[in-house]
This record gives sequence, structure tokens and C-alpha cells, in this order.
Amino acid sequence: DIYASSMQSLARTALAPTRRVGGGASLLQARGLAAAAAGAQRVLYRSTRGGQSNLTFSEAVLQGLGTDRGLLVPQRIPTFTPEELESWRGLPFDKLANKVISKYLTDEDMSAADLAQITAASYGDQWRSSAVTPVTTLPDGMHVLELHHGPTFAFKDVALQFLGNLFEFLLRKRNAEGLPHNITVVGATSGDTGSSAIYGLRGKRGIEVFMMYPEGRTSPTQELQMITVLDENIHNIALKGTFDDCQAVVKALFADGPFRRRVSLAAVNSINWARILAQTVYYIHAYLAVTEPGAALAGTQVSFSVPTGNFGDVLAGWYAKQMGLPVRQLLVATNENDILHRFFQAGDYSQKGVKETLSPSMDIQISSNFERFLFHAGGDDAMALKGLMKRFEEGGALEPPAALLSACRQDMDSERVADEEVLATIAQVHIASGGTHLLDPHSAIAVAGARAYLRRSPPSEASVPMVALACAHWAKFASAVGRAVGEEAASGLVLPEPLASLEGKPTRVAPLPNDVDAIRSFIDETLAARKAG
Repeated sequence: DIYASSMQSLARTALAPTRRVGGGASLLQARGLAAAAAGAQRVLYRSTRGGQSNLTFSEAVLQGLGTDRGLLVPQRIPTFTPEELESWRGLPFDKLANKVISKYLTDEDMSAADLAQITAASYGDQWRSSAVTPVTTLPDGMHVLELHHGPTFAFKDVALQFLGNLFEFLLRKRNAEGLPHNITVVGATSGDTGSSAIYGLRGKRGIEVFMMYPEGRTSPTQELQMITVLDENIHNIALKGTFDDCQAVVKALFADGPFRRRVSLAAVNSINWARILAQTVYYIHAYLAVTEPGAALAGTQVSFSVPTGNFGDVLAGWYAKQMGLPVRQLLVATNENDILHRFFQAGDYSQKGVKETLSPSMDIQISSNFERFLFHAGGDDAMALKGLMKRFEEGGALEPPAALLSACRQDMDSERVADEEVLATIAQVHIASGGTHLLDPHSAIAVAGARAYLRRSPPSEASVPMVALACAHWAKFASAVGRAVGEEAASGLVLPEPLASLEGKPTRVAPLPNDVDAIRSFIDETLAARKAG
């Protein structure tokens, strides 16, 4: 049965040691019964493809990806009331994060004191804004959620500062319990995940990090942020391919059972549930920032425009909505790699070649987190989802049934923004704001996408607060921004530290072919050398 197969899968990993309980029942069966007896208060996790269920929070976080290649999702989504939401107004970001994340935890997972310590460490002095993710307003009234005030100037710091501290806590806990407490993190990045993960995990005991990025397909600043980190546990790989190739290698390594067990493989990409969970917090923070006291009690809604590549960011907004956040619209704003836009507008989720654009972090044709959304939109039907994904992975096209497509469209809409409009939006916002707002290309896609959506929507939508997510600092994409604002304005722009000092620093990176065996061998050899040293 599914529980037995889940138990067998977990027994083959160091992440969930096998033991039997009375009557021959598996530990997972016993855990499921215990949860039911306790009123199902504990949130457990399952794979979108049906191969695993009843995983604990720590098992889901440390395992990362389902053993059946599915993604791990909560078996129930906890909720908050409008009264609770209102009671969170004015909380510092770390305290708000504590309130939201604790909804998914019980004392069996983590004590309240431990969670408070982790969130305080994750959202402290390393942020350049005391608000962590401040909200500003453009001259036309659109709000901008600034997610780029962390150590690497990108939105992924919000999740990866948390994940780094969470990994460290979970490994300490396993050490105290006499369990294996070393992990090997293998990740893929289109630009921002890499540096955010590296800064979140550098120097962490018991964690080795191997980060793949597509050679020549990130911005120079993004690459330097990764390869200038020389900590002994950080290993960068410049893959000769695209981000989709990098992501495919990661999934292939996770599917290799012997390798996965041998190195205690863990995920840092947004396939890891903890990243999505941490990102739900800033949607709630933004809602409270742009509405007046009592708004939640009155049912006041807010819309969000999210620049989207791998779908994790907008998915976090969807989970926040399911928890109880009054969200009117979640807009999926894509660049010219528009597989998601084609899906929402025409039901076409077919792969095409990856085009290089001014927004390289979104140069993606296979959006990993989309699988989670399809699973939920399809009524949590693992077998149906498994069939869809199998056909997609074999033939390059996913053909959604009409009912599934309709369900997806009820929750999200989409817009596509070309490079020319990206440049025009950066220039227009810069001029209109008198130079006080300077968008990076990804943030410009959120703003341009929101404007396009409002132009085609009923006039009543204009009264709904719109929040565009600004996911990166302009300085990470200085060349594109310079093209947008013109030579004279660009000459007056000053790169902030530490970005300004990256050029000329020592670097370390391994250029490797797009070959799973080559990557696997490099990881094995590097780990052996680290152990011998």
C-alpha cells in the first residue's frame, strides 16, 4: 500500500530512519493515526505524485524533493481569521514570520522559542531596511513591495536566510538525537537563488553546497556574487547549458537513490517547501502595509503582480490566500519565455527554446513549482497529476483537462512583457518619480504586467490596491538599467556596496559539461577531498 511504499522509500534515506511499531504497522501509519487522534492538528506532507505521505515538517525540509520526483506539499493548509490578521498589524517582520510559520508547526516539530530564535536571526541586522520588505508607492498609486534589501539584493534572501538557519537547527537536533547530521545541498540557479543560498549557508557546519548556474546566462554581478564566495563548503559549477538543464540535473541526482542516500542530498531551490512557506510572510506583510486598520474585517482585498519564472514566488501568494489573506488577483507576469502566460491564456503548456532576455532570472521554460499549483487546482489528485507530468516530461507538452484549466484561471491571470516594454517601464518610472524609483528588469515586468492587466479589466479593478513585487535591486542588472534610463542618467548611478567591490576579487568555480555523470563525479570527488582534508 502507499504507506508501506512510503516507508520503504524513507528507509533508504538517512533522513527518516525506519523502525516498526506494535502489530507490524509502519511508523508512518502510526504517525497518521496519532495525528488523527490529536484532531489532525499537526501539518504533515505528501508528494504531488502520490509516492509519499505523512512526512513531518523536518523530513519534508531535509528531503526536499519527493522520492517519486514529485514535490512535497502540506496535507492540509492551516488558516487564520480576519481577527488574527488584524492583530498582526504593526508587528516587526520577524514576529510576523513567527506568527505565520507557526501555523504549520506544533511542539513536536519545533518549540515556540526555537522558532522565535530562527526568525529573529533570519530577519535582523543583515537587512538594509528595518521593515525587511518595505512597501513604497509609485506616482500613479501602484504599490511596490521591495524584496531586495537583504544580503544579496534579491527577494530570495527572504526565504534563504530562513532556510539556512532552519537547516542548521534541524541538523543540530538530529545530532543531539544521535542521527546522521550532515547534508549535501545541490541547487540550480538562474541567477538569484545561487547567491542567496550561498550567503544563507556559507560556513554552516555539516552543510556542503554545490550550486549550478548556466554559464554566460546570468548577469555579471549575479555570477560574481556566487563565485567570489570562497568559504570551503561552497562549490560553484558553471554548467554549459540553460537553467532548465541545471534544474534537470538536480532532479536527476535526486532520482538517483544510491547517490541521494550516500551524500544525504538536500534541496535549496524552491522545490523545498520551507522556501515557499517563508515567502508567504511578505504577502501578508504587504497586505497590512497597504490597507487601513480593520480592512481584513471588512473583507478588503488586494491584488499582486508577480514576475514569474519558476512559479515559487506567486505560489507563495496562493498559499497565503488559502490561509485567509484577502487576495483579489494573483497576476503571473512573464517575460518572453512565456510558457506560463500561454497556459493561462490558451491552455498551452508546451516547451519551446529558452530565449535570453533582459530578465535572466526568468529565462525558464519548465516551472518546477507549477506542479504544486496543478496538484491543488486538480483537487489534490496525485494520480491524475502524475499522469499529466509523465506526459509532459516525455513529450514536452502538458494538456490540461478543461476543468483543470478553468480551476487554474479562477485563481490566477497572466500577462507577458517583452524586453522593449521592460526598458520603457524602467525609464517611465524613473522619470515620473523624479529618480526616486529605479526598477530592475524583473520588477519592471511586475509593474508593466499590472498596468496591462488593469487596462483590460473592468474599471472597478482600479479601486483594488495593486502591489507589484520588486524582486531585485537595479544594481544587479546595471547594464540593462543603463540602457533604459540613458547614458546621462546612468552616469550618475552609484552601485551600492558590496556590489561595487565585486570586480577583481578572487573567484572559484568549476566549468562542467551538461552531463549528470560529470556533475555526480565532481560532487563525489569534492566531498571525498573535503573529508580527507
